[in-house]
Amino acid sequence: MQTIKNNKLYILIIGALCALSYLLNYCLAVYQCAAVFTAIAIIVNTSTSIYDRTKTLQGLATALIISFALLWKLPYSIDGKIINGLVLASFSSVMISFYWSTLIFQKMQENFSFAKSNFLSLVFASILDGFVMGVFFLINNNFTYARIIEIFAEEVSFKVFYGFIASALIAFTLNALKNNRNLKTTS
Repeated sequence: MQTIKNNKLYILIIGALCALSYLLNYCLAVYQCAAVFTAIAIIVNTSTSIYDRTKTLQGLATALIISFALLWKLPYSIDGKIINGLVLASFSSVMISFYWSTLIFQKMQENFSFAKSNFLSLVFASILDGFVMGVFFLINNNFTYARIIEIFAEEVSFKVFYGFIASALIAFTLNALKNNRNLKTTS
């Protein structure tokens, strides 16, 4: 019975990752993209905590492949410029970022709470994602150096801000649940 529940949850996680990765390429503003990225990070870290890193990354890869199959012909533009290859670059960047951030998340969970581990791994994923996308823009001569740095700073700032708020809410909620359980056991 537990296996069935775990499989349903895992399928739900993949479905959520698929929907969010699809939505990621329809965001029109940096703050929207950052919010979706943060949601993906929280789901990936939660899945890593419940299952393991390998199963989580397989689920993320499945979601990204499905989303890419649906979006690969999407004409994507930034600042009015059509950017060829941006969907593939975006999904590759997400996979690379979360490949490494899940490793950091697992290591940190040995010493820190879920909320702290979540926040710190999200900061790392944000910086790595910004760096990979910056290299993509640089290689393709899409923007000036100043504009690439501006995009990087803006995206990382929003992701860190959203990650901090989400992690604080997670910490508060987990603490409240723990205190509630402690009250019930002492009653």
